[in-house]
Amino acid sequence: MDTTLKAFINRLETLPDKTSSDVLKKCVSEMDVRKLPVEEYVIFSDQGYKRNIVHVSTKCEVTVLCFMEGQATPIHDHGGSTGITIIRDGTMTEELFNKQPTGMIAPKLKRTFRKNELSPINLTTIHRVSNAHTEGLITINIYFPPLTLMNIYNLKDTNLEKWTADYVNTVENL
Repeated sequence: MDTTLKAFINRLETLPDKTSSDVLKKCVSEMDVRKLPVEEYVIFSDQGYKRNIVHVSTKCEVTVLCFMEGQATPIHDHGGSTGITIIRDGTMTEELFNKQPTGMIAPKLKRTFRKNELSPINLTTIHRVSNAHTEGLITINIYFPPLTLMNIYNLKDTNLEKWTADYVNTVENL
């Protein structure tokens, strides 16, 4: 792992467990994360967007997400994790959803983020991220605590699917 990337991860590990968006934004700005050497983690897949784990501990996670044209996440939340998404390359389309009193979700807002922009992730974020453009989309995602569980929503009913990270047992044993 590159020393600049390692220094950034070491800095993240010094942040409080319940790091606020403001503290995380400040840390990202101080370290100029937009220039982090993450090339070895840029891996795309024809099967769908690809999550490439850079670092995971009991405190935080750094992941590089890669989307080819037309690829998207399911509609999801982040369990108990907060964080930030840094657009490394490409243009990210984000659709935000609100949870209704009935338990259904409804579209709220659609927005785009371009290279070097930041998108916060909070405890109430329910969204879908996609690449609606021809160039590849690469994001660096930072989560506090690590993203071990997501609820997957749909627009037809209130049924939820659960996504569990394949590194959960590893993180719990750190």
